[in-house]
Amino acid sequence: MMKEKKQVEAEKTPSLAATQSERSEEKTFANQDILPKLKKIDCEEPSQLTINDKFLKRWAVQGMIGKGGYGEIYLAVDVVRGEEVAIKVEPKKRKGKLAKRMILEQHVLFKMQGKPHVPLIYGSGYTEKLNFIIMQILSINVGDMKKSSVNKRLSKCTTGRIIHQVLSALRDLHETGYVHRDVKPANMCFGVYPQTCHTLILLDFGLVRRYKTETGEWREPRLRAGFRGTTRYVSIRVHRRCEQAPYDDIASVMYTSYELLAGELPWKHLEKSEEVLQLKETMTENGVNPEMFKGTNNLLVDFFKLCSEMDPAKEPCYDKLIECIKVLYFPKTLTDSYDWEEDHKSEDLSEENAK
Repeated sequence: MMKEKKQVEAEKTPSLAATQSERSEEKTFANQDILPKLKKIDCEEPSQLTINDKFLKRWAVQGMIGKGGYGEIYLAVDVVRGEEVAIKVEPKKRKGKLAKRMILEQHVLFKMQGKPHVPLIYGSGYTEKLNFIIMQILSINVGDMKKSSVNKRLSKCTTGRIIHQVLSALRDLHETGYVHRDVKPANMCFGVYPQTCHTLILLDFGLVRRYKTETGEWREPRLRAGFRGTTRYVSIRVHRRCEQAPYDDIASVMYTSYELLAGELPWKHLEKSEEVLQLKETMTENGVNPEMFKGTNNLLVDFFKLCSEMDPAKEPCYDKLIECIKVLYFPKTLTDSYDWEEDHKSEDLSEENAK
């Protein structure tokens, strides 16, 4: 057996000079309502960037728009081009060890530049204390869009088109040999300019892992893999510590579709992973359980059946999955308006879901 190569991409941080792009987007926003909001910064907890400072003498930091366990995201203005960008940063060291999460993310994003469902990158690199990625500004995430919608859920037309685009995004990622391992509504956004406002963008590639070698062969799976992902959305296999494959990303899409359409997953309020696993098993382990789909008017039964019957050891049949989910939004197209746009705001989305 050939000795597998390590993920060498994570060993060296690309420099700004090697990655910087002068590509530009239109500067007129399509919809102000879905722009990210600046967050209040806790004065007692130091932030990675200083508001009103010029990062690398070019990007004027306006405020923080996101924060997670691994890093922070800031809104900034490119003083050369006058356009808004997002700057994602993480400390170079965490608990005394070199932080490689963003380094790997940088490499994967640059491999995928030109694909429609990944953010446009203007540059990435590092300073003495930080790794950073400078990217296009995007909307609030799909999870927040759901929370701010009329009935705290999305219509079947919008849900179907989101899922269609996520499947397309994952096909592109899987073709590069990686699995995402954290697919969820919070990692999905849309463009904010007229030419991109109907294009879904998949985010946060910090947990990706190679499942294929450079020659296209599947890597030998580990007997027991560590837990990676978000408990609410991971597959049954991930609960059981199986090595993740494209199948497991698709399972996360499956649960995402349910949450967007129904408003919440049946296990939303459960805290223990074992309890969440039991409900997931009840839903699909011995065939799809129709009783658990009443919140979606049974609109997702066929999609869940198709997803759960896939072979984890094979590539998903993306075309079949997309054709199945198209039933939710036909005859609309991917470029028709979505729930958060002006001509949708007066609709009763609960009535639309019931059709």
